[in-house]
Amino acid sequence: MKIGEDYDKMEFKFMNLELLEPNALLTDSLIAVVGIILGIIVAKRNKKLTTPFFYYWKILFLVYGIGFFFGGMGHVFYGYFGVSGKYFALISGLGIPLLMEHAMISLLPKEKQKKLFLLSKLKTSVAFIGLTIVYFSVTGEEQAIRALLLVPSLNTFVGFVIVCGVLGIKFGKNINKVFYLLPITVLILIPAAILQTGKISFHPWFDRNDASHVLLIITLIMYFYVVEVYRKHLQKESIS
Repeated sequence: MKIGEDYDKMEFKFMNLELLEPNALLTDSLIAVVGIILGIIVAKRNKKLTTPFFYYWKILFLVYGIGFFFGGMGHVFYGYFGVSGKYFALISGLGIPLLMEHAMISLLPKEKQKKLFLLSKLKTSVAFIGLTIVYFSVTGEEQAIRALLLVPSLNTFVGFVIVCGVLGIKFGKNINKVFYLLPITVLILIPAAILQTGKISFHPWFDRNDASHVLLIITLIMYFYVVEVYRKHLQKESIS
């Protein structure tokens, strides 16, 4: 176990390519598979429900999956592309809180939606501009990676606290108790943030990124459960 510093990146060869971090490839690929499968399931099960809530969640799961696929590629091909290889995954990371914000805002009364949709887009735009500025201005490999991760992390934290915390509790009271799970997902991600900031790794094959990815998969499954229960809730309401 290491605290405060990372294990040396593991190396492996494939088709004469010098590649890195096979462990990151495994856990990133697992998230990619889970996200894409959940997105497909949400799309198939909610064809008859026209509410934007399910549309945004469908796209969110797919973006989650695709983003982490490229995140894994960024780790594996780091020796070739460096920090630039991580940029697309970081950009997709800005889309995840945006889609979740839009999904939850869509359940609010229509008179409140327009302003909140605009604020969500503005927040994401500011994060995108900040990420781009950092990408072109920060020098030094480790400093650049830390700075680039900080922008989407702050953007995600603000978004998740508002929509999973505040709106999750509100909808848990007013719509269905399953929405109370959303604030819990925020609490589950706190250890992930501690592992990352503290550089706490348990093993070369299960470092801080891998441990964080396990927590992310747990939250993905919880999100899916919330979406499923709400779908059934709407179906019961339409029958009654």
